[in-house]
Amino acid sequence: MRRLGQTYAFGGFRLDSNRRILSLQAGGQTIPLATPVFDTLLYLIEHAGELVERKALLAAVWPHVTVVDNSVNQTISALRRALGDDADAPRFVSTVAGRGYRFLAQVIPEDAATRSAEAYQLYAAGWSALTRPSSGKLAAALDLLKQAIVCDPGFALAHAHLADGYAMACVHGLMPAQKALPLLRQAAESAMKADSALPEAYVARARVQELAEQDFPAALATLEHAIELDPLCFTAYRYKGIYLINFGKFDEALAALRKAQTIQPLAVYISTNIGMVLYYAGRYQEALAQLELILRMDPDQELARAFLGRTLLQLGETQRAIRELDQGTKTLRAHASNLPVAWAMAGETDRARAALAEILKNPQLQPADAARIHAVLGEDEEAIAWLERSVAAHTFGLFSVDPNYWSLHGHPRFQALVDRLGFRMVGPGGLV
Repeated sequence: MRRLGQTYAFGGFRLDSNRRILSLQAGGQTIPLATPVFDTLLYLIEHAGELVERKALLAAVWPHVTVVDNSVNQTISALRRALGDDADAPRFVSTVAGRGYRFLAQVIPEDAATRSAEAYQLYAAGWSALTRPSSGKLAAALDLLKQAIVCDPGFALAHAHLADGYAMACVHGLMPAQKALPLLRQAAESAMKADSALPEAYVARARVQELAEQDFPAALATLEHAIELDPLCFTAYRYKGIYLINFGKFDEALAALRKAQTIQPLAVYISTNIGMVLYYAGRYQEALAQLELILRMDPDQELARAFLGRTLLQLGETQRAIRELDQGTKTLRAHASNLPVAWAMAGETDRARAALAEILKNPQLQPADAARIHAVLGEDEEAIAWLERSVAAHTFGLFSVDPNYWSLHGHPRFQALVDRLGFRMVGPGGLV
């Protein structure tokens, strides 16, 4: 979507579409571009992450002129020279053989960006760490984003992603909700104050509505507004996909997540989110293939390994699930129940109960962990009581569609929790 007079920042460059200038972000040195090269770059940026077919590029850059097909090749080559890009190991423009091109770098609208090169580099490093959640990486992301804000207190996008970092720290049990949620709200408000038209600021507000206010319909409406502001806001599509899981709208969730992945293929956590949807949808073989692929590329993706273990349990591969879970989710505390649940499903109930006893001693206990273990052990009343605590503590997870809770679907208190949050229950036969 072209915005009148829009300026974009990407990979150390700044492109001013109104003045038709490409410059270095640090120092402001102008890089001369021929008209078709500039128009090609602008079109690719406006469709960042998407496959731009050659015929579409021809129509956009040479709308009223008949040119030979080789003109596209020559223009792309000139663009790569200007950006210092390498066709064999591209940072900016990737060739999709026989089809077209894809712009790879993360693009930030200038109204959300910063004129401080140091702040931008800190932000970019923080954003990268945020997309690979683990205890160490998430802590690093929060630190880097806070440093970016110190460099530029008005850097709206850094505030917005800092809010997301606090939300993730809460969800994954790395920070108590009573500490994380006020910081989340503060960062979201700072993003909105810095730029009230920034789509990512609305994504931050949606996270407040989800976690602090537990108002999922409002959160979804806010995400839709973010998408209206910028159809290329990948974080809005990502959280839309995750939120839709709670309502059993799995096909819509997958569509939203795949859109997010198309826009921002470098955000690796989206691949895990797709695996999560497939798991909760009961499409276990597809989930298995998705999660195994992620772990082949990056064995340190803890959330992917957690859901691989859960998927294997549903497929009856209990011992393999135990092996996988035993080597993963070491730092994401919200997944402490995974191994005990696997032991319970393997018939090792004494071992599961012993693990539960240890979890209950932990002052950073996640109530949903205790609920899952009790549910799998067939202790329905205890499971419900801990689920109620998890909702009160704002750390309840995707319980309405979790197969570990199917045995509780007939319980009035479970139904009351689902109704309270406006969710839909999903059982082995689909929506309940």
